[in-house]
Amino acid sequence: MTPVAGRGVQWLAPLLPGIAELTDSDLRRLEQFEEVLCSLLAEYPAGPCTERRLRSQRLARIRRELAEMGYLGWAVPTSHGGSGGPALAQTLIQFICGYHDADLRDSTGLSHGRLIARHAALPVRDKWVPRMLAGAVPGIAITEPHGGSQVHATTTAAATLPDGTWTLTGTKTCISRLEEAAVFIVFFKDPAGRLTAGVIDAATAGLCRHRITPAGLSGWSWGGLELQDVRLDPSCVLECPGDGMALLREHFAYYRPLVAATALGGAAAVHDLVTAHLCTRRKARVIADLRDNALIALGRAYAQINTALLGAVTAYRLANCGDQRAEMWGCAVKAHAADVAHAVTSDLALLAGAGEFTITSRLVKVERDLRALLYADGIHDSLFRAAGRALTDGHLLAPDPTPEQRMPCRVPDLLQARPAGER
Repeated sequence: MTPVAGRGVQWLAPLLPGIAELTDSDLRRLEQFEEVLCSLLAEYPAGPCTERRLRSQRLARIRRELAEMGYLGWAVPTSHGGSGGPALAQTLIQFICGYHDADLRDSTGLSHGRLIARHAALPVRDKWVPRMLAGAVPGIAITEPHGGSQVHATTTAAATLPDGTWTLTGTKTCISRLEEAAVFIVFFKDPAGRLTAGVIDAATAGLCRHRITPAGLSGWSWGGLELQDVRLDPSCVLECPGDGMALLREHFAYYRPLVAATALGGAAAVHDLVTAHLCTRRKARVIADLRDNALIALGRAYAQINTALLGAVTAYRLANCGDQRAEMWGCAVKAHAADVAHAVTSDLALLAGAGEFTITSRLVKVERDLRALLYADGIHDSLFRAAGRALTDGHLLAPDPTPEQRMPCRVPDLLQARPAGER
């Protein structure tokens, strides 16, 4: 089956008239981004048998080159050193990246480094944000052996040293970008037992990595991270000690719609591949015509992908506006989009025939990556449960928040007002 290249943006064109934040020039910029991305993928090819180290080097090169050409920071606010393009463009960029390869999900934007840009003290931001905008990869360490959905049960803990610094000890699991990350955002219990987030240089002594080969999303390294008396200056804490849960909830309300868009991009690519395959077979008279079940599957999948993508766009918009419903939407949309993308891919792949069930098949890679996204950044059942809890708690019945009540869309005033000694 011949890969379909350069068509991800065509899925987005019908959406733009309903998205006031985006203009015709933004669509042209997205088209240019996809052209550049396709050229980089051709320049740095990789297949399923490519050594993992070379795959991650390829992804790092692509991220750096996109940074040099101004695409990495296109949708990053100017206050964070970016170009200040429409924030919603990041969702569409993620869709395009997912269309070509879900491993490209970290090719643009600050990703988890947004936590540093928004919530770190000024010296920490000044150190890391320029590096990330130049292509350095951020990592995040939340999940522990007991599971990722029980953050309140975090056992990684800090102890205070006589000089006032802390040492962190604990074990983190399911860490993506394990070996490539230049910096980690680590969630732990501070000496008072409060959930806290801190910024740790990936070269800090005491970080021990245990690599594991995942079944999908294997472009970046993945595995466990042990912290053995890792030094952390309290000035590297995000916001204040004890703000960990609030930061986590706010960040993933923003981040999960991007994961949803990435997953849906992969499903859209499969849709195009299978459609082209069936049309080629019909044109060559291998088949007389397309059966009703194939036409129904294609039509249903097209509707499911597009409606889920509209949901991801809405969830991302709510997060950027600081709407109180953003977290619920982020949970539900990420779970729904990952479910839709995986189901669509599994159903449509059958229409491609047995010839596509090989180790070199793009369809097989997409299906593995989408299955991984059912688990990454929140397992779908736990996310649906969180959305259901929000609904039954009556969150939807609450009045719309005033601008003062909404979550901030910039570095909070609390950070600006924090005494210099606490930064």
